[in-house]
Amino acid sequence: MKNNVVAIIVNTLLNLGISPNTKGYHYLRDGILICVTSEGKLTVCSKDLYSKLAESYNTSECSIERAVRHAIKSGWYRHDEALAELIFMNTLQSENDIPTNSVFISTIAEWIRINYSDLL
Repeated sequence: MKNNVVAIIVNTLLNLGISPNTKGYHYLRDGILICVTSEGKLTVCSKDLYSKLAESYNTSECSIERAVRHAIKSGWYRHDEALAELIFMNTLQSENDIPTNSVFISTIAEWIRINYSDLL
């Protein structure tokens, strides 16, 4: 199960323009995985996520947050427009908006939970 979910997350991130060599990619991948597998515990996706990732990667929460922001921002200019529209629908105000870290992670996690519930 976990490998299938990771493959879906990786495919989604790649299609959203975030490549594996981008600083913050691995934090995003693991953060989304934690949110998808947390079984509805929304606080895990917001409050505790950076601390769990920082502990796992032996770095600071600030470094995690900054690297995730960098990955989202750099990938947003290369993303698949149709997929971004499908996932983010009306969570953004305009076409030029870049999602915040928490909106990006929680929206992708929820989209995966809804569309791939048979694998979870």
